[in-house]
Amino acid sequence: MSGIEQKYIRNLAELRIPSGKDIMVGRMHIAEGKGPHPTIVMLHGFPGVMMNLDIAADLQHNGWNVLVISYRGAWGSKGCFSFSNALEDVRSTLEYIKREEVADTNRIDRERVALVGHSFGGFLALLTAVQDPSIKVIASLSGANFGLFANMAEQNPDMESQFRGILDDGCFFLNGCTADIIIVEVMKNKDDWNTFIIAPALADRRILLTATTDDEELPKEHFHDPLVQILEHADAKNLSHEVFESNHNYTNKRKELGQLLDRWLEENL
Repeated sequence: MSGIEQKYIRNLAELRIPSGKDIMVGRMHIAEGKGPHPTIVMLHGFPGVMMNLDIAADLQHNGWNVLVISYRGAWGSKGCFSFSNALEDVRSTLEYIKREEVADTNRIDRERVALVGHSFGGFLALLTAVQDPSIKVIASLSGANFGLFANMAEQNPDMESQFRGILDDGCFFLNGCTADIIIVEVMKNKDDWNTFIIAPALADRRILLTATTDDEELPKEHFHDPLVQILEHADAKNLSHEVFESNHNYTNKRKELGQLLDRWLEENL
């Protein structure tokens, strides 16, 4: 190359990721350097107002590839949103980025891929890892548990009404989505979608769980603390967990959360 060394700079690529019969939007933050780079698939919550793009940019600056996807029917992605579709979307994304041509173009190390999810995304990360043993590194940030929601709704009609209200608000922003559709899905899959039940299957993985002290959506005493206890009882030797003094979206702890993820990924991916 005429003695001129080729340079590889940070980049933001738009990916069109096939899932089912539709196409998802992917925002690929490509790290600087020739690579290939370890890659994080970042999974947003429901409906996805908090995309964690600030943390994606910080991780990219520190040498990580970060792919932020929007599930089918969400934020510009084609198709219809459902919880079942979102689970399929994560699997489709993993298959897509491991294609040789996609990995080469985006400087992806196909052997070093982690799932990092917030809220609904944390739920998706844990369930996907159970279904895909190749995923060894998972972070669930204030992760949801929809099997637990189903149990609560069955025991308390007020809880079902509250759950339905949350779903109605979120579905406004999502294509083809209604609270009724999601409630039927959740009730049908309440055991398979209960992260407390499936957690022991992840005891051999490297897991980070975080929560906050002032989480009104997913209180730590109901969603985080029992999951930590279950994994510890299952002898999960590579479990890390931390609690921040913040709200569900870590509004006042964004930098600290990003720094924790960076340190934990450096040690585990």
